[in-house]
Amino acid sequence: MNKENLLVKWLEGDLNDVELKEFLRLENYKSYKKLYLYAHHFKSPLVDKQKEYARFKSKTIDTISLQEDLNWWRPMLKIAAIFVLGLGIYLTFFNQELTKVKTSAAEQTNILLPYYSDVVINAASFIKYDEKGWDKKRKVFLQGEAFFKVAKGVTFEVKTDLGIVTVLGTQFNVKQRGKLFEVQCFEGLVNVKINKSDLMLRAGETVRFFEKKIIMGITSLTHPSWVDGKSIFESILYSEVLAEFERQFDVTIVTENVDAEKLFTGSFTNNNMELALKSITQPFKLTYNIDNKNVKIFKFD
Repeated sequence: MNKENLLVKWLEGDLNDVELKEFLRLENYKSYKKLYLYAHHFKSPLVDKQKEYARFKSKTIDTISLQEDLNWWRPMLKIAAIFVLGLGIYLTFFNQELTKVKTSAAEQTNILLPYYSDVVINAASFIKYDEKGWDKKRKVFLQGEAFFKVAKGVTFEVKTDLGIVTVLGTQFNVKQRGKLFEVQCFEGLVNVKINKSDLMLRAGETVRFFEKKIIMGITSLTHPSWVDGKSIFESILYSEVLAEFERQFDVTIVTENVDAEKLFTGSFTNNNMELALKSITQPFKLTYNIDNKNVKIFKFD
């Protein structure tokens, strides 16, 4: 006889000797007995025994079993919680299926985007995009600097923390380093959104956003100079020049008695560190020492 029938007959007092012995061997017999004795302290109107058993089974027995077996279930619940958490992390971060490309210091890389758009990524930069959804929305998120050659088609968008660049098909460079945001247009038209301002750049025009100021400019270049191994600056804070030097040569620079807020106009090669150091120190009458990956820049004695 199954456990449910034994319990019903026990509640009704109809168990024979054989059934009673079987019932007494049930795992939860002690719990049933305690509940039965406890229930006899209360008086109640006549009850439909079958309905009472159903209620008893659905609410009370499950509760008692859960309490008795709680120590067994606790590790299982922990495993389940870890599984659910892991699944949530997976769905949040991995199910997005974004393609991500990151360059380290002193590294550049060239990748082909879907449908023949091309991007060259400068040192210490990062981009991500949805390759599977590219035919519906050409959108790239950028941290750092990259040069884009965009094939004609639907709108192409480059999003940074400081501004958004939108084109249909053209060549342009986007740079977002710290508080600096700069766009150079080399071909076609580029729409640049900075805060609430929408600016249209034509080939040879540039825009720079720094310290809440928008500065328009021009360039005679047909592509960014860093693609050819040269970093060019025009009225840029010296601290930004030093930061770019660190990215291109994978070194750490410390300064002593140097005004990093001065503006620098000039360039340095990305292929020869000694020559590059001379290019950025001599205009300010500075000198330097090199110790492996550490560079110290200071004034002449």
